[in-house]
Amino acid sequence: MNDTLENTYVISDIHGCYFSLLDLIKKLPSDAKLIFVGDLCDRGLYSKEVIEYVKSNNHTCILGNHDFYMIEHLKECLNGAKVRWNIKEYMGGRETIANYKGDNLIIEEHISWLKTLPQYIQIEKYFITHAFCMPYYKRRDDKEKSHAMMVNRVSDEEEWLWDWEENWKDYDLLNIYGHENSDEIVKSENYLCIDTGCVYGNKLTALNLGNLKVTQVVLNKKDITI
Repeated sequence: MNDTLENTYVISDIHGCYFSLLDLIKKLPSDAKLIFVGDLCDRGLYSKEVIEYVKSNNHTCILGNHDFYMIEHLKECLNGAKVRWNIKEYMGGRETIANYKGDNLIIEEHISWLKTLPQYIQIEKYFITHAFCMPYYKRRDDKEKSHAMMVNRVSDEEEWLWDWEENWKDYDLLNIYGHENSDEIVKSENYLCIDTGCVYGNKLTALNLGNLKVTQVVLNKKDITI
């Protein structure tokens, strides 16, 4: 166990599931330090409440690809624009737009805050990102790779192997990330994916950095049912 990190928890993609988040928080120490891997918004019904919770409590958060879509498109979509984010149902932008409608002041506050989020943080040997970023570790500060650091997946090897750093499997780090949902956490030699698909009816996950133990709650149906 790493005693210096025993009260630090990394939380997986919330996607507007505010009540599930509150259920998870109740299971963690009241003074826990929380780190969110991004994708606070979209698909679930309460993106605004999730973002306000993370923002107002000064929790650390990584910028996810859905958070980026919200920055790019929320205001124009509220004015009637049609883009992939609100046209394609699987993107989840429609739920976010409905959640924010009429709250112009908080829209500005939340977008401004999202723009300040980093694409990674590193704590000792833990490289915490939104997507699978170990093959981009040496270029983690390269702005040209910012898109890749929001969307890359382990399963993208066929498509993106040409752009991956050759020896990434040898890096003495653990890349902790979300983005790529599955029923359970996925752990390999130097990466660990904690996105357990809460918004799809599965679980919301918190990973303790001191001992890598997992705390989970199942989806609270209030997050997806009007």
